[in-house]
Amino acid sequence: MLSSCVRLVPTTVRLVDSLICSSSRSFMDLKALLSSLNDFASLSFAESWDNVGLLVEPSPPHTVNTLFLTNDLTEEVMEEALQKKADLILSYHPPIFRPMKCITWKTWKERLVIRALENRIGIYSPHTAYDAAPQGVNNWLAKGLGACTSRPIHPSKAPSYPTEGTHRVEFNVNHTQDLDKVMSAVKGIVDVSVASFSTRIDDEEQTRISLNCTQKALMQVVAFLSQNKQLYQKTEILSLEKDNTIYKSVGSQL
Repeated sequence: MLSSCVRLVPTTVRLVDSLICSSSRSFMDLKALLSSLNDFASLSFAESWDNVGLLVEPSPPHTVNTLFLTNDLTEEVMEEALQKKADLILSYHPPIFRPMKCITWKTWKERLVIRALENRIGIYSPHTAYDAAPQGVNNWLAKGLGACTSRPIHPSKAPSYPTEGTHRVEFNVNHTQDLDKVMSAVKGIVDVSVASFSTRIDDEEQTRISLNCTQKALMQVVAFLSQNKQLYQKTEILSLEKDNTIYKSVGSQL
């Protein structure tokens, strides 16, 4: 069973293994966090049969200091989330799939809902939205085949763009001391939204930056990256092209 906790901070999320770091000054409003999660991978990418998004919501207002990540939310994992004092559980697979006619102590899925509500814990599941998103699970699995060109078997028919921008730019910041400079620069560009998360390459922790931007803003982003090549590596540019309701991702590298 895979699970871990993350501590929410204003500009970056760092993964913590078997450890939770809490701070009264590090939190996000649930609605703001859900908006960020949707920017990262739009729920419109999910399959029509899937049950994704916020599945259990505590009464508002609800702030999230501790986000608990898991592949499958079982009763054992719920116990761990309670021990970590989680405020929101992100379960890759949805623990609630079919409609529930009642919420009692009879079945384990009903007990999950009861315990979540009793302890004011939200439950969110992205599932196939994360599979189909640009640079999502499917893309990650395809990379295991080596250098190749991949195309979707069934192109997404999302009703709207996953973001307001036309492009996504992703790159790794080499050193923590360079992160503030990079974040300040890209946030200063009009029509750019920024997300970041921790990653590990060759046993070295780095920060992965993901930008959604317009065509005009892309030129400014590329100009900044070209002038500061020492600050980053592993850059990818995704063009989110719209053809009626069909979405295509075209990747390139600097």
